[in-house]
Formats: sequence, structure tokens, C-alpha cells
Amino acid sequence: MVGVLAADTLPGLRVWVEPTRKRRQARVTRVLVLVVILVLIVVSPAQAAAPNYIVVSGSGLARPVLLANWKENLVLLLAVANAPTSGITTRALANRPRYDLAEFWGWSGRPRPTSARGANQHGQFYPAHGVQPAVVVMTARGVTVPRLAPTSLLKILGRHGVPTRR
Repeated sequence: MVGVLAADTLPGLRVWVEPTRKRRQARVTRVLVLVVILVLIVVSPAQAAAPNYIVVSGSGLARPVLLANWKENLVLLLAVANAPTSGITTRALANRPRYDLAEFWGWSGRPRPTSARGANQHGQFYPAHGVQPAVVVMTARGVTVPRLAPTSLLKILGRHGVPTRR
């Protein structure tokens, strides 16, 4: 209040007070913009690191299986990303039993999916068959290649009733 009165009574002081306020407001605005940018940089990759939902479907399942736990989906995707490539081509997998892995990215706030329809991305899970190991084909780290299905993936699918051997 004193600053306002002084600025009102002394015209020369007003010239000095106004730019100071403007500089302070500009500084606060820059800091807020920087904080927002940092939050977006830190939070976006974490939220985008796994799909909200994965629907597993295919012959051998009575109905599609919904993986609705984001943290579990993150564990699944990280396990796939760190799994070694299988050395098997997708063409060689063509005659093997498989399940579709429908990934629903950025799906929060929408109704839970009940089928693979509307998925943003698809992968395939090939259960172990005879002497052949289980293989998963999902995009991880921007690369889509057949990988040996990691144990954690097999455990997650098994907990949800998805056969890991056929």
C-alpha cells in the first residue's frame, strides 16, 4: 500500500515501480512456464511407457482377457523390451498358435475395452509349442521383432488364464 501511495504522489517513482512489477511478473511467468514444461517432460514418458489396457484374444480363449493394471502392463512391456531377440522370423511363426495382444494407449477416461477393436497397436504372443519356446512380437523401444517371451510375461499371462504352452 505504501509503494502504491508513493508511486501515486511522486510521478518519477511510478516510472521506476511499474517496470519492476512488469519484470517480476515476467520472471514469475517464465518460472511457471519452465515448471510446466519440466512436469510435462517428466510425467509424459512415465504415463506413456505402457498401455492403459491390453486385450488378449484368439482361439483357445473362451473370451478376450483384459489386462487392466497399468503397473502390470508396464512390467510386461519392460520385460519384452529387455528380452533377447528370438532369431525366428515372423514368417516362421505363421503356422504357430498365437494370441493377439491389442494395446490401448492413452485410453484413460474411456470405457474399458471388451475386444481388440479400437486398439492403437497390436502385438502377438506365440505360446510355447512342442520344443519351440514362447515368443512375443511387440513394439518395444521403437523396434518390432520376435523376442523370446520373458518369464515375467509368461507369469502375467498365466495369472490371467492365458495359456503359455499349446
